[in-house]
Amino acid sequence: MDTVIALREQLDTLFPQKYELDVGSNNSAILTVVDDSFAGESRETRLNRIRPLVEASGLRLSIAELYTPSEALERGILLAPPVRLAPSSWDVAVSMIASGQRAEPDPTIRKPRRVVFYSYKGGVGRTTAMVHMAFHLARGGERVAIVDLDVEAPGLHKVLPRPDGRPVSAGIIDFLWERQVRPFDVDTGEGLTTCLVGMGSGQREGISYVVEDPATRAQVHVIPAGAIGGEYVRRLSTLSSHDVLTRADDAWTLFEKELVEQIDPDILLIDARTGLGDWGGLSLLRLAHEVFLVMFPSDQNEEGISFVRQTLKQISEVNTHLVLSPVPEGPVGKEIVAQFLPKLALDEDETPTEISYNPGIAAASVYPVETAMSGYASLANILLDSEAEGKAQDSIMRSDRWKVIESLNFPEREAKTIAANDFELFFQKTADFDKFLDDARWVVRGRKGTGKSTLFHLFTEHRENAAKRARGRLEGIDILPGHGPAVGAIFRPTTDVFGDVQKGLEAARQDWLSLWRAYAIVRVFVSEYPLIEVALKSPGMKLLKEKLASAFSTATTRAQWRSTHTTALLSLVTDPYKGLCRDLMIDLNSSLAKENRKLWLLYDDLDQDIKEESVWQEDALSGLLRLAYDSNNQDLHHIRFKIFLREDIWSKLVFTNKSHFSEPRTLLLQWKIDDFLRLAYRLVTGGSPEFRALAHREFPLTDAEVDTAGEEELRQALAPLWGLRQDKGRSATVAKWVYNRMTDAQDNTYPRSLTVLLHAAKEEELRVRNDKLAPSDRLLSQRSMQVGLKAASSERVNALKNEYPSLRPFLEDIENNKTLRSQFTSDELRSAWERCGQTFSSFESFATQLDSSGMLVKKKAGGAYHFGIASLYIDGLGVTRVQGEKK
Repeated sequence: MDTVIALREQLDTLFPQKYELDVGSNNSAILTVVDDSFAGESRETRLNRIRPLVEASGLRLSIAELYTPSEALERGILLAPPVRLAPSSWDVAVSMIASGQRAEPDPTIRKPRRVVFYSYKGGVGRTTAMVHMAFHLARGGERVAIVDLDVEAPGLHKVLPRPDGRPVSAGIIDFLWERQVRPFDVDTGEGLTTCLVGMGSGQREGISYVVEDPATRAQVHVIPAGAIGGEYVRRLSTLSSHDVLTRADDAWTLFEKELVEQIDPDILLIDARTGLGDWGGLSLLRLAHEVFLVMFPSDQNEEGISFVRQTLKQISEVNTHLVLSPVPEGPVGKEIVAQFLPKLALDEDETPTEISYNPGIAAASVYPVETAMSGYASLANILLDSEAEGKAQDSIMRSDRWKVIESLNFPEREAKTIAANDFELFFQKTADFDKFLDDARWVVRGRKGTGKSTLFHLFTEHRENAAKRARGRLEGIDILPGHGPAVGAIFRPTTDVFGDVQKGLEAARQDWLSLWRAYAIVRVFVSEYPLIEVALKSPGMKLLKEKLASAFSTATTRAQWRSTHTTALLSLVTDPYKGLCRDLMIDLNSSLAKENRKLWLLYDDLDQDIKEESVWQEDALSGLLRLAYDSNNQDLHHIRFKIFLREDIWSKLVFTNKSHFSEPRTLLLQWKIDDFLRLAYRLVTGGSPEFRALAHREFPLTDAEVDTAGEEELRQALAPLWGLRQDKGRSATVAKWVYNRMTDAQDNTYPRSLTVLLHAAKEEELRVRNDKLAPSDRLLSQRSMQVGLKAASSERVNALKNEYPSLRPFLEDIENNKTLRSQFTSDELRSAWERCGQTFSSFESFATQLDSSGMLVKKKAGGAYHFGIASLYIDGLGVTRVQGEKK
């Protein structure tokens, strides 16, 4: 226990509703406890029970009043009810924080949602940002009202003037002053001269007006501060911000009552006072449901904003969002932001919104400025995310929570085990999918677990699903497994057979290119592909046809590959069959051309079947790649080879003409965040009709829309599953947290790990099955997601050991002996190499392998540490995080 909040938690457990705690200067604590358990105890005994708790929290017990109920009654001591109301000023907030108190939000307040725009200093575009957000929201169908509480320097009425051209004569200050200071009849309103919406001549004066968007005619309701002048100053000076929102009949409550009855906005945007004054404190501490902190990235703004952020985080559950404005465009702006952000001590997944400087804003006389609207769209999206939290909560409250969680069913991610129906439900094409459809892409690269085998099985076994997603681009294309674990393709050489093939080629002094050509002909022949039968009818092919028919008859190829098949395959790379195989490829290409068709041969499992780290691995794989290259050079454009290779194997290959395998010829599979979230959505909705029904109540997203949905839309659609934000009061989103934790230091993301995470999180949620601990706005709690992350991390560590056997001793050394923390120096890494990197000739080659594996994070120069372990692997390795590192 090391904080006052933790002390209160202890006291709440020991003496619920039976104590008062105040903390003064110099960490002095004043504690009063009234409890039956003190009966029969001396004062010293009572103190000995209490003092260790207080001192463990870093406080000094200066006054301790410890009584039984009868003793307290004799002394006239009554405990004050605990303070639950949010503070209205900074000094009260600081006192509450020192005493370990937090304000409890009122769960009954749902509409309007109060969104406060605040800046520590003026001139940073706060009001401008708020106004443009208002019109974005209004265009999206939200009912929006804006109120100017920058009461000591109001200006909203100049940015959004009355449309009739009349000057503002009254505003929110007049409205609040009358209801706080002036006597009036609460039932009839007699004695008041102002109201929210004017009702015609002879009635009280309305303080609000409507501004219409010239582009869309969407409406925004504007509530100015008032008419600046002597009367405004006098009313402002006598109006108490401390008492504006304290009772059921206070001035602000009466304002919101009229607001809901007459305007009924979904969102109330509040332009707050700058600095640390009373009105800014009221807006942020008492009124806000959501806060946008607008600042220019400079030191004088950083100190004030950091204090405000920290105070809000400690006192309430208000969500805060940083907005950097206005940021110069280009390299200058990027450099300013890069140098400034470390000073803010942001969470790892927290990214401020940047608003670029727009010269059109400075010269504008009419708002919104249409050319600037796109720059503020991200702010509106943030707020719509917040609304989605409430919608998710409503959906979950109307559902059988545990029944929905039990229904979650995440499929195996081993591609060869996914049934045809599951492919329809769970396959998610990425942005790379359309590139794969280009038949001139010969190599598909990617780390283990990035989806290469899933593509292989989709195209070789689930043609209808592939065609559906290809949208006509597979017309006229036939696809066969050139090599790989396709269903029904058990007739193929595996690791030991390829070893025999290598020996045979060496003895016959033949090359791997000829072997792969002959093997391709065998694969097409045993598949009974009609056009090869046509090509083999040529008189010159009689000898080859007889050889294929005798050695690879349909009867034998339904079983396992045998030694006779190896012998027959090797004979095809010797004369006269070698030349005939080359001729047959030419004839087959001609037959395909006449039919206006193409044939794709797909190759997978080469990392397993071509013995890894063998002296001949490079020759074997290079031969296959040269076959693809030579076929293209010989204009055999109707026969295409698509070769799936692990990225680390590809990077080590050295062969003639590798330079020709540049980006247009190869495809590196990587999952961007949109792809990743689409997969998550398919996994959870495809496996659970119950969740699908729950999610569709508030976030309807059809199957056809999933592939085009953007990040914001997908985050909201997944909100019922894992929430929008990690914790209340933090802006870091769960979606980004999951994506970042599933991504290594080389920007490789692993869909297989996502399945592991979700499955483990579900099991943990059901294991605990505690309604009191269960969050109201999501099915899987953040605690369960952390358990899921650990499971996914362990899965990735095991995958890393298998993918990089040379790193296994290093990884096991970290696991078993805890030799490194999550961040470390070059010397510490060198020591690890000396202990367990014997397979590497130098420290540099060891560090290079770690870097290419995606495990090693390089830190910025000048820091205490030079390297770190990617978040994806930290929990799986069981390493200790350095102090302050985010989980």
